[in-house]
Amino acid sequence: MPTEDCANARRDQALDWFLRVQQAPQDADLREQVAHWCAVDEANAKAYRKAQRLWQLTGQLAPTTAQQWPTPIARPVARPRRTRRWVAAAIAACLVVALAPSLLLRWQADYRTGFGETRDITLSDGSVVQLDSHSAIAVDIAGTHRDVRLLTGQAFFKVMPDKSKPFHVWTKTLQVTVTGTAFNVDSTRDNPSVAVQQGSVNVDERQAGRHLASLVPGQRLTLRADRAELSTFSPSQAAAWRQGQLIADDLPISEVLTQLRRYTPGIIVLRDAKLGAQRVTGVYDLRKPQAALQAVLQPYGAKVTAYSPWLLVLSR
Repeated sequence: MPTEDCANARRDQALDWFLRVQQAPQDADLREQVAHWCAVDEANAKAYRKAQRLWQLTGQLAPTTAQQWPTPIARPVARPRRTRRWVAAAIAACLVVALAPSLLLRWQADYRTGFGETRDITLSDGSVVQLDSHSAIAVDIAGTHRDVRLLTGQAFFKVMPDKSKPFHVWTKTLQVTVTGTAFNVDSTRDNPSVAVQQGSVNVDERQAGRHLASLVPGQRLTLRADRAELSTFSPSQAAAWRQGQLIADDLPISEVLTQLRRYTPGIIVLRDAKLGAQRVTGVYDLRKPQAALQAVLQPYGAKVTAYSPWLLVLSR
């Protein structure tokens, strides 16, 4: 099964091809290259069709977050007019694609947040969960167990001690077990992490059923494709997002973008894989995601092109 990173890379490549065609519509060689790329894999062709629908959607829908995006960073590429009936059909198709995951979360989640929103929740056992932007949990607390599923995003937990009833947090790949502590869990599919501020937690890999680590304050475990990586940090920075900060300590730009996408209402497309592998160190303001994006890219001479509040393209 393809990973989230692979799917994102294919989507970004499809949008890159589409944007190049928009900029050079008379280039026959370019169109031939696109046709060949689509023919190599049906998944490529599907991603390209989605890119076309996304372009139609971003060109026709009025932004609802204009106050957060006061001026475009670059002038949008001109797009031809469509008939009203055709546009309505395109928008409907785009909305189905865009909203399907959100509708599923609404069905599964007991608590969730929107873009740029955080939320504090007190559970029935007295434990407190702080949800980050664009995050969701499902809660199951009964007489014999205390289970929370982190469906998407990340959350900070302050668990009420109860040695007779351990508290479990589940992501798609990790299980975290505690009796009473404070810790952060990030459910990112390709590099989920657990960071402890107080107390201690046991972390296990769900699919393999193996124990990964027992963490104490100031320790973070990040599960990567080939290993479980342990690192240390100041316990006060266990969940810097609670203070509106993203702290990057020699992180690839691609990982920083994963965090910033939670605070951006549209899609962020990275057109340069080599740029994504470049590393940055800094503290970025999550309350101003557009400025944070610019600050992340600036050292490498890259830029953000805003085709609308719903589509931001990063390139050099």
